[in-house]
Formats: sequence, structure tokens, C-alpha cells
Amino acid sequence: MNGFILHEDQHRVIIATGFSTPSDNRKTGDMIQIWILVRSVSPTEAIRTGLDRLICGSCVHRGDGHGGGRSCYVNAGQAPQGVWKAWKAGNYPLLRSLEYFTGRKVRFGAYGDPTHLPLSLALAIAGVSAGWTGYTHQWRKPSLQGWKSLLMASVDSIAELVIARSLGWSTFRVGSEASVGESLCASDRDGTPCAVCLLCAGARGGLESVHIPPHGSGSVHFVEA
Repeated sequence: MNGFILHEDQHRVIIATGFSTPSDNRKTGDMIQIWILVRSVSPTEAIRTGLDRLICGSCVHRGDGHGGGRSCYVNAGQAPQGVWKAWKAGNYPLLRSLEYFTGRKVRFGAYGDPTHLPLSLALAIAGVSAGWTGYTHQWRKPSLQGWKSLLMASVDSIAELVIARSLGWSTFRVGSEASVGESLCASDRDGTPCAVCLLCAGARGGLESVHIPPHGSGSVHFVEA
């Protein structure tokens, strides 16, 4: 199987893909991709109706909440839409064993915020994997502080960077220029894919701050904080 359902709740379905067919994402390289999707409507419809808040929370890159001014790098009409349609068609069974993740690289949150996964499941996946990357815009929430060992705090200003680091988070920031103490994303620096770099793996190995210029389908709407 190329994909499995990891978790479902009333509003969301979380699916992992790339087990038999490697991702063609040149930036990330060969990584298992985890998608957090709205159950009731397709990704494009979720954006149009504002239901993407169920998977993206307070992320500023949602734009106006109805698709306008959206600066998210993900083109929801491509891979997320395809994964959602495959799930609706019944193409993904429920994951029964973590052995499928053993020795693989994992991208928590190819679309959507990975904190919608049970933390215990995410820790178990990371524990058997060969490395991972992941980001959350929900890093301020007291209930989600346990995620800082796995995920980068996705920050939108230098002020947020300082606050997040003071809370013990590593940070990842989109902006036109790097600040003092930030390292440029290796993919932009020299083409190194995420599957090789794996620097964006939370604070488990110490605090890191990574910077990347605006990119992806929504970069035209990016506004510097």
C-alpha cells in the first residue's frame, strides 16, 4: 500500500502516503508525507468556505479565511486534493503497525497542522523513523508545549522568534532576509533536500532557527511581518 489512515476524528482525517511510491517533491526528497485534511469537504472547498481553520488553526497564511490573499506555499488543488479524493474512494486502509515507518524519513504536516495527530502516535512514529521534519503555527498554546521536541515553531516575525525560543522551541520563519542567528534553509542554500538535511526536527537536538524566503504557490500574497 502507498498510503494509510493514521487517525480520524469528527472533523479531520490524517493520512500518510509515500510508502511504495516516493514523493516527487524535489525539495523534501523521499519522505513519508503526512496530510491533515478536513473530512467533510475537499481541500479547495475547505479553503473557499473557511473550514480549513479545522486543520490550519490560526495560521496567518490562510489569508482572509475564504481563499483571498492566501500566502500558504501549498497548492491545495494538487496533492492534498488528490489524497482527499483517494481517501473518499476508500483507497487507504487504517494503519495497523508502525513497521511501515521503520527506517523511513517522515514529513509531519505536508498539509495542515500536525498537532492534530495524537502526540503519543507522533512520538512513536518518530521513534522508529530515520528522521523527520515538522512545523506548527500553534506553538503558543499551553496544551501543545509537548510538541516542541518534534516540531519547529512556525513564526512570522523576529518578535515571535524571540518569544518561541524563550519557550524552548526551535523556529522556522519565512521572510525576505535572514536575521542574526538564523540559518538559511539548506534547500535554498545549495539544493540539499529535507530528507538529507533534517534540521527542522524540533528542539530535541538543541534550539535551531531556520529561515527561508517566500516560496510556493502563495508567495505572491506574502506580506512581511
